[in-house]
Amino acid sequence: MKYFTILLLVCCFFIAGCDEEPEEQAVSGVSLNFTANYDGETFVTFKDYTYPDGRKINFNNFGFFVSDIALVSDDVTPTNTDLVEVDFIDLSYDESQITLAETGKTVTINDIPVGNYSGIKIGFGVKADLNRSKPTDYGNGHPLSRHYWDGWTSYIFSMIEGYADMDEDGTIVTGGMDTESFTHHSGTNEVYHEVIVDKEIDLTDTGNQLSIKINVRDLFRNNSPDRDLNGDGYLDIESFRGTHSNNDQLDIAKTIMTNFGRAVTVE
Repeated sequence: MKYFTILLLVCCFFIAGCDEEPEEQAVSGVSLNFTANYDGETFVTFKDYTYPDGRKINFNNFGFFVSDIALVSDDVTPTNTDLVEVDFIDLSYDESQITLAETGKTVTINDIPVGNYSGIKIGFGVKADLNRSKPTDYGNGHPLSRHYWDGWTSYIFSMIEGYADMDEDGTIVTGGMDTESFTHHSGTNEVYHEVIVDKEIDLTDTGNQLSIKINVRDLFRNNSPDRDLNGDGYLDIESFRGTHSNNDQLDIAKTIMTNFGRAVTVE
């Protein structure tokens, strides 16, 4: 009888233990909202802004890839919670689309663990393992189905195109033989840049949004005496009108991609 009682108690404890289900991790959604500005002013294409050296500048194209975006936590294992593998952010809205420019592009990710995070990691460009692929590897609508340059065997990580008053006569020529255009394209694994933005993020179960803002003017920061001839801390856009990640321009491409990390703020 004694042994039967002990066996019965063991069975009861076993059954009770089986009834206890592990506590589920609460999850939520998070939205990443990308917008562009020019020194604090809403960025739109075909609008004149003032370059740091005083000349007029405007843009007709601004887009870039982001990769490997993750929330960072010092208290959770794993330390990074993946959000976005890769996406292309096109912020080329003109003045007739000012509402869209102010709204920007939003990427929403679901099923992210609720909790406190200490920052966000963003890769600007296409990380190396994905940069080995080609557009033919993907279906229509995938971010990596376009913006590839065979000559580099690489995706075009960022595209910044426009016009500036190169001769400083007060007007910008946008066509013909005397066009005052510039084209800065960056690509190849050498210029990929990753940044961690420190920010306390309290992810709740009621929906969350992070505003990721890019100051386009700061993408032109350059303190190289070979590229900043007038010493104002910015690329001499009249002397260096194009970047295509060629050997003699790779340093400009690297600087532009590094500048994404300096030009970004997260709110």
